[in-house]
Amino acid sequence: MIRSYHGHLSGVYCVTTHPTLDLLFTGGRDSVCRVWDIRTKAEVMVLGGHRGTVLSVATQAGEPQVVTGSADATVRTWDLLTGQATSILTHHKKGVRAVAFHPE
Repeated sequence: MIRSYHGHLSGVYCVTTHPTLDLLFTGGRDSVCRVWDIRTKAEVMVLGGHRGTVLSVATQAGEPQVVTGSADATVRTWDLLTGQATSILTHHKKGVRAVAFHPE
C-alpha cells in the first residue's frame, strides 16, 4: 500500500482520478463524493446532496466538472470551483451505477 485516505463514514463504492489535476474522487455509502489532493492526502471538499450511496463518479479534463451517479436514482453534475451541484438529472427507475463523459 502506498497511501490510504480516511474520511468516509462507511464503504467506498467508486474511485477515479482527474485526468489533469492531482485530485482523487471517492464515492461512498455515506452519500457523498469526497475530493482528495493526491500529493498531500488532504480532503479538498465534500460533494454532498445525494440521498443514497454514490455508485459512480466521472471527471473530464476540459472543464472543472464532476458527474456522480447514486442509488437515489439521480445523476448530479458538480462545479469543482464552487463545490455546488450545477444540475440534477432525475426520473431513473433505479440507482445509477455508471456515468461517463462523451470524449468531445
